[in-house]
Amino acid sequence: MGFVPEPPLPSHPQDKRRLEALLSRTWALAGEEEHPLGRLQGLSLGPYRLLALLGPKNSVGARYLQLFLVDSAGRMSEEPVAFGLHNSGPYPGYNWLEVIRYEPAPSIRGVAADLRAAGLEEELFRALSTLVPAGGHLMVEYDSPAQKESERILGLDYPPVASPLGYLLFRVGCRSFRDWYISEGGREGPRKLQAFKPLNEGLARERTEALRRQVQQLLARPESPQHGEYGRTARRLAEAVLEELG
Repeated sequence: MGFVPEPPLPSHPQDKRRLEALLSRTWALAGEEEHPLGRLQGLSLGPYRLLALLGPKNSVGARYLQLFLVDSAGRMSEEPVAFGLHNSGPYPGYNWLEVIRYEPAPSIRGVAADLRAAGLEEELFRALSTLVPAGGHLMVEYDSPAQKESERILGLDYPPVASPLGYLLFRVGCRSFRDWYISEGGREGPRKLQAFKPLNEGLARERTEALRRQVQQLLARPESPQHGEYGRTARRLAEAVLEELG
């Protein structure tokens, strides 16, 4: 087992009180011996470190989690960068991570800790991807303001991998996608993109070829001027996928 850093506990009095309040209720510091999320405890992301908290289980046994950023001055982000659920089980499909709320630029003392602008978003998602083995899947919401570009591209019926969120999940090893709404109690839940990690090399080749065909078909179509910047972004990302697939 590799070295796991200690939790980056905040040192600012206000943040210490916030964390103490969380730990006095339903949350606990994640440890690797207890849960896979512990592998992310203290992970460095540029000038920040991750503070990983585990919560209770939901009705199907999945565990709530949240990740905060702590800067070099010991100040904790005012909201989590990611809040979600993690599930594990004996069969591939039982292993998944759902990011219910994603904030790539949480505030620290009124200043955005912008992982996206700093080029650290992929590093975060690579870490999250390690919580899901081959054959499992990740789900990430795209209803929040930070995901507007992906929401618009998916709404225009481009292939999921041609959206910023889909491309990010492709970069961390996912090779097939499902775009869906989750209905809860008769109400539409937030829109989510589900991305699957191939179970084996055979499935990886099959799904990679299917992705290649999708982006080739997109790029073979004439551009849609009415789609504006969203269409241009989708085509640019499709070209990047095709180049990476070789």
